[in-house]
Amino acid sequence: VKRQRDEKDEHGRAYYEFREEAYNSRSKSPPPPEEEPREGEDDETIVILDTYTSDLHFKASKDRYGGQPLFFEKFPSLWSGARSTHGVTKGKICFEAKVSQYLPVKEGSAEVPLFRVGWSVDFSHSQLGEDEFSYGYDGRGLKVENGQFEEFGQSFGENDVIGCFANFEGEELVELSFSKNGEELGPAFHIDKGSLGARALLPHVLCKNCVVELNFGQKEEPFFPVPEDFVFIHSVPVEDRVRTPLPPKTTEECEVLLMVGLPGSGKTQWAQTHGRENREKRFNILGTETVLHQMRTKGPEVEELDAKSRDQLIQQAAQCLSKLVQIAPRAKRNFILDQCNVYNSGQRRKLLAFKGFSRKVIVIVPTEDDWKKRLELRKEAEGEDVPESVMLEMKANYSLPEKSDYLDEVIYGELGKEEAQPLVTKYKEEARKLLPPSEKRANRRNNRNKRNRQNRNRGQGYGEAPTGRKRAVLGASSPDFCQVWGLWGFPLTPPATPRFCFLFPLSQSGSAEVTTIASTGSSSTGDSLETEG
Repeated sequence: VKRQRDEKDEHGRAYYEFREEAYNSRSKSPPPPEEEPREGEDDETIVILDTYTSDLHFKASKDRYGGQPLFFEKFPSLWSGARSTHGVTKGKICFEAKVSQYLPVKEGSAEVPLFRVGWSVDFSHSQLGEDEFSYGYDGRGLKVENGQFEEFGQSFGENDVIGCFANFEGEELVELSFSKNGEELGPAFHIDKGSLGARALLPHVLCKNCVVELNFGQKEEPFFPVPEDFVFIHSVPVEDRVRTPLPPKTTEECEVLLMVGLPGSGKTQWAQTHGRENREKRFNILGTETVLHQMRTKGPEVEELDAKSRDQLIQQAAQCLSKLVQIAPRAKRNFILDQCNVYNSGQRRKLLAFKGFSRKVIVIVPTEDDWKKRLELRKEAEGEDVPESVMLEMKANYSLPEKSDYLDEVIYGELGKEEAQPLVTKYKEEARKLLPPSEKRANRRNNRNKRNRQNRNRGQGYGEAPTGRKRAVLGASSPDFCQVWGLWGFPLTPPATPRFCFLFPLSQSGSAEVTTIASTGSSSTGDSLETEG
């Protein structure tokens, strides 16, 4: 039995961010898995995929001549991208990309495997073709540049090989062309050399629910013959290639910035500005907005989502973000964790996982008037309010961090500590007056966390009912019981006589009675079902 959700019952980004944070606020952080050793890690003369500049959720193959999305089973709508370690600025250069396998998606999923391949400059977005100096050929028979899609060539998919060619020998223009299974499709892009300047073009792949295999020239024979005068990028002399900056050698060279602040306070704006002003550090901003951008499938027509679909996408993005934060400590990169992070336990748990990193917290507390204005702007941009219950819980649990053995520095991005502290204290006091007593809140939170855990484990089998919880016997003595809506007591095998169950309102004792009504119309009342909160 599954509760049917009303189409109007959507919650929005703040709700799902809060739910993930509340769910994880007291969980222990397992040690992050060690990053898998890669072949060619120390050989700067070979051209391979760059695991430093790739998406965190792109899983490169062992030899780094291919890869696939890391979270394809759980989050099939998530695009994953990667660039090569080297680029070029002259000559007639090529590489090949093969869609070697479609990955299975859950039955009933509307997501289909897609692949996009082409060229981009360093520092461009991993979403190939969706910003400046980024050029992609999409498997739907489209070309895309700076977010603009046009029909081009043919559609392609599993087992197809796409040849990618860059011709720098024109006087004023760089010409990019493609082929499919050896058949030339002609030029797709012309880039003004004056605009491109000294920037190098790097091979770039972007995939969703598929495995890609690349030939940079390391193979003895190409998949298909290439046009005359073109050479594979691996054959370009080392001195004529442009190497992207090398990653840090140790975690001690990396830093993580943990954003702390209420919804709409300006955390994302601060993170994006800081990232632009410190490009050489290549900060990976882990936030719901970033994940949402990578979950949308863009095309010639603007994607229109109904409220229910958008809500489901936001929920998936919040869950995906939690996974990304969990795996981030294994990568030698710089990170900004763009979440609210108001729980002290959550701050501690996340920072402890980044052992060895330089760990800093950025606290964003604007004036009350500025915050209200920003909340209005957020509402206009996203079309949603932050639920009052969520805001009150966050205010009541807002904890300003202090320097400790797992926190090297606390930086206040707007109001200083002396001004921020009394304002946060005011928010906490106001929220606690409006919230139910703490005992009821704790019970409700425990119930919510149990339901979340139970929901996440659905499909993995059910064990015995939790100790101390009564079973509601619906006219049957069978021990076969299942879990429904987080409650125990409903029989797996329906009784011979059809029965229905109703939960009546709580009595003053805090229990609800379970009444069964047989098909004959008679009714009986079983054991009372103890409830929490």
